[in-house]
Order: sequence, then C-alpha cells, then structure tokens
Amino acid sequence: MSIGVLQTVLPVETLTPVESLESLVREAKEGLSFDRTISRRFVHRASVTEVFLTDAAVAGADRFLVGAQLPRNHALYRPETTGQCDFMLLVETVRQAGIFLSHRYHDVPLGHHFIFKALSLRIGDPAALRVGCGPLAVVLDVKVVTPAGGRNPRRFDARFDMVIEVGGRECARASAGVVVIDSVRYGRLRQRGRVAETAPVEPGTPAYGTAADDVDDRHVLRSVPAAEERPRPAGAREWRLHVDPTHPGYFEHPSDHVPGMLLLEAFRQAAREATGGAALTSLDADFAVFGELAEAVAVEAAPTEDGRVRLSATQGGRVLATAVARCA
Repeated sequence: MSIGVLQTVLPVETLTPVESLESLVREAKEGLSFDRTISRRFVHRASVTEVFLTDAAVAGADRFLVGAQLPRNHALYRPETTGQCDFMLLVETVRQAGIFLSHRYHDVPLGHHFIFKALSLRIGDPAALRVGCGPLAVVLDVKVVTPAGGRNPRRFDARFDMVIEVGGRECARASAGVVVIDSVRYGRLRQRGRVAETAPVEPGTPAYGTAADDVDDRHVLRSVPAAEERPRPAGAREWRLHVDPTHPGYFEHPSDHVPGMLLLEAFRQAAREATGGAALTSLDADFAVFGELAEAVAVEAAPTEDGRVRLSATQGGRVLATAVARCA
C-alpha cells in the first residue's frame, strides 16, 4: 500500500497554479493502487473482507484522494435491478473513507468513537457505476472541512465532502459529518442519553417479526402488528425495524446501539417500498440520538408531491434519524 504525499514534479512554467495542481492530482489518481486493502483497524472493521479502501494520497491542503475497490457481489450488497452497483455499498465506502482519513491524516487515535451526524449521497451518472465483469475501481476526491479556530483537543469535528469517480468519470457526490470522542466521553454520553432499560434481546433471536419474515436476511423491515397500528398521514407507511445483534453484516462487530448503517438500509428499503421498488438515486440523512438495541424502532416513509420520500426512524417517541430520498 502506498500512502503518501504527491511528489511528482512537472514542468509548470506554462501552467497556472490551478492547472499545475490539477495536473499533479490527475497523476496521483492514476497512481493509486488497487492491489490490496488498507488495514481493517483504520475503518473499524473486524473482517478484512469488509474493507473496501485500498490506497490514499494527499492532494493539497485538506484534500485527499482515496482508492477503493467495490466487489461485484457481496453478502449485503448486490447490484441494483438497473445494473449499477449497490447504493449502500457506496455509502459504506464513504463511511470508511471518513474514518480512515481521520485516523491516518488527522491524528485521531484508534479506539475513539465516531458519531455520524449527517450523511448524504447523490448519484449523477448511474451508467458509470454499472457492474461489469470485474470489481469497480473507485476514486474518492475528498475535501475535509474542520471548524475554524483550531482543533478541540478533546474531540474532532469534521465534514468530508467527496466527489466519486470511476475511470476518471464523476459518477456521484457525497458528504459526511462526524464527531469523534474518546471512550470516557462516549461512555458519559451514552449513559446520559440512554432510555430506561427494557428486556434485552436474546442472542440469535430476531428482535421483531417471525421466522416466516426471514426470506432474505438483508431485509430489515417488518410489518407493524395490528395492535400497534397508529394514525399516519395520507400515503405514509410504517414498519418495524428488524434488529438482530448477531447479524454478520449489520453487526459485523459488537455495538451498544442500533448501527447507523442499519438505519440507512431501513430507509433505503422503505423508500423502495414507497415507490414501487425503484432504485435509490439520492439520500440525505441526519442522525439525532442513539437507538437502543432492545426497544422497538418504527420506520416511516411518506412520499411527497415532488417525487421525494420523507423518512424517519423513531423509538419511544424519540426521533433517531430522518432522511429525504429520491428513487428512479
């Protein structure tokens, strides 16, 4: 793995500073390696098969290039019906890039806790993401935005704005906002925000739904029991989130709360249900509070007149996350 600073020297007498930098960036993109993945520790993964990043380079002040290889197929991520790579595979790649850059280039210690506050992804060129005979080599051109006035020594706040390219062709844009804190502060935060304890989920037992629901373990939505039906706006639909702490994908490593990626997958599935099975083309999500593992989570989808779908995940009257999606 070659992670370093751009060192190529070009004749720049006839180039403007911007042209010179972009020439260096182009060469750096071409020089990214896709031969092996980075260490799983840098993206908080227990299994090396769940790591998609392969290389990185510095491309300027707070600008970085990240290489990733996206598999044709995966236990969680399968090609869309339109033939392009799974939307959530791109989301996971964005998540990994933010975590990796924080550790590698911003001195965030391993073992710190990442709290994602917002994440958005919009596909602009679906054809560039079409799955072919091999894995997709993807380049993320990332700008890291941090608060003015210097870094707080007790926490790291950042936003990662990304342009995603395949074969030199821009295909999507993404953004992720995170807050990173140490284990002591994380423990205090969880203790303050934790709701009253309910009966824990038994290992291996689905939190909601029945065995008949489990046609595909990627499906995370369950129908609402009739006794729990509640009034909803016209056109809105509601489900229960299926939370299985033993799931090898959504709980790839132990978690004391409902993972953000599980909530985003629920939003994707709810948006598709609300639009007749159309593929997701954009998602803008905001996370409010942690979801507890042993309490039911309601997922609601409400189509709007302009073709979007408004989504929410709630637990015990608290909003965990909201999102707006578009499908096509």
